[in-house]
Amino acid sequence: MINIFCFGFGQVAQNLIKKLDKEKIKINLSYTSRLPKDSNHIISSKMFNLNNYVYDTKILQALQKADFILVSIPPVNGEDIVIKNFLNNFKDLKPKWITYLSATSVYGDHNGEWVDEKSFTKPTSENGINRLTAEKEWISICTKLNLPIQIFRLSGIYSDTSNILKRL
Repeated sequence: MINIFCFGFGQVAQNLIKKLDKEKIKINLSYTSRLPKDSNHIISSKMFNLNNYVYDTKILQALQKADFILVSIPPVNGEDIVIKNFLNNFKDLKPKWITYLSATSVYGDHNGEWVDEKSFTKPTSENGINRLTAEKEWISICTKLNLPIQIFRLSGIYSDTSNILKRL
């Protein structure tokens, strides 16, 4: 049994859990939602309320048990609300990995040139600037605390129905 904690439970997190379930990997899932009630009905999971202003204090217990932590909440008002609310608790964590889902907006405008993981980041949008700031905070914190961090920069992850291809 592995313990997974998801800060945010959007499309990426839901698909990860579906994939693990399909592969018959036994998981104990905890996740946060802005909604006051659980609307996902995920098998053997525990939902905690978290928004920019308030959070369920029982998150800390589940977080300390987490083998894997997935952070998919974007910055709110320019700051990462996970770091804002839980930074002082990171020193007590022992995950196998922490994954922060960022966005390709951190690359900015490269004038039509190809962009990859080695490309220079020069965000121009507020979203890109905030995401890059959050990435740097996660890397700095995890380096100081010797926690394993990985960052994935994703594009069009908003949903199956509200992504750039659908809008076009």
